[in-house]
Amino acid sequence: MLKESLKLNTEKKSKKILHHFAETEIDAGIIDEVIRKYPVKLTPFLIKQFSKSEAIRKQYLPHISEITTEGTPTPFEEGKKASKTYGLERLYRDRVLITPNFDCPAYCRFCYKKSRVMRNKKAMTLNDIDKVANEVSKMDQVRGALITGGEPFLDTGKLFYLLDKLIEIDNISEIRIGSRAFLTMPQIFTDELCFKLSTYNKININNPKKSKYLAINTHFNHPDELLPEVLEVCNKFTSRGITLRNQTVLLKGINDNIESMSKLFNLLVRNNIIVYYMNHCMPVEGSDHLRTSVQKGLDIYKYLCTESSTVVPHYVYAPSGGKVHVGPDTIFEYVYENGTRLIKVKTLYKADEFKKITKKDLPPMHGVTADGYIHGYYIDGNDD
Repeated sequence: MLKESLKLNTEKKSKKILHHFAETEIDAGIIDEVIRKYPVKLTPFLIKQFSKSEAIRKQYLPHISEITTEGTPTPFEEGKKASKTYGLERLYRDRVLITPNFDCPAYCRFCYKKSRVMRNKKAMTLNDIDKVANEVSKMDQVRGALITGGEPFLDTGKLFYLLDKLIEIDNISEIRIGSRAFLTMPQIFTDELCFKLSTYNKININNPKKSKYLAINTHFNHPDELLPEVLEVCNKFTSRGITLRNQTVLLKGINDNIESMSKLFNLLVRNNIIVYYMNHCMPVEGSDHLRTSVQKGLDIYKYLCTESSTVVPHYVYAPSGGKVHVGPDTIFEYVYENGTRLIKVKTLYKADEFKKITKKDLPPMHGVTADGYIHGYYIDGNDD
């Protein structure tokens, strides 16, 4: 288990840090109310960066705008409860999500799992992991497992226990770990830890169908995050043959411009990190002030498409029925409900298959098209 000294509960930190975005005493009171509703947690490494980067501060420090919201506590989460086994979720036919820890060393203000990550939801036990491995081994169509969070690296003992189980499952060939610890606590990534993770890459040159690999999904949103300590960790992984793929969230006032995104993606590629996703910020409660319109992301994406394909991510937004990929020629269909702008979309996923996999009905605001696909509505952001 990660030593407590590496985690910093900001309730003990000075009001000066927490009230950074308060311009008046009234603002300070509102921020205190925000913190009671959406707790704050930081790490010592992050706090050191606050004096240098407004982009990092905006992602982690509370803001008065969080108190008013059109968002929901569980965007995208409504469609994912697909297993009676704790910590296991399945939304897609070929992959599952496993969450060994629901906590994080630092809380992103735009996290779409606020209702779980910020609410002290219990971690999986080793017995839970055994049950998950047994259940996944019976899912013939599933080839991939995404270990997500919370932060999987909060408990490396439990993480390696899970990896040892997954690597022995015949139908699992691809394991991914989603982590933001590269930025929040880079000091935990020792040479020994990185080497041990590399041993889960098992390439069978004589029978490539039996090869298995482990990759890590990083999460960097702005060039300021690619600090020397962070890139040193990235190099520890890539030099040992572990693939890094980055997922970026489009955030208003942080990276919602061509210059920031283009610079970030070029820096990632130069440092051997694959540009993977540019995610539209989900409509989670309290994040309205960080959400652009999906069209704003498309305008940035169109520019990126004119550059080398190595720096072009998948641009997606995610209603509860599954990810929607945005192309350079996408035209959005808008619907207005009580003054809220919604994007109406037909997804790529069959409704019957969704129900079979998730073992439940379609999420709220979703229905079935005449040809059997899921259609849904996504709360758009704004660019005011």
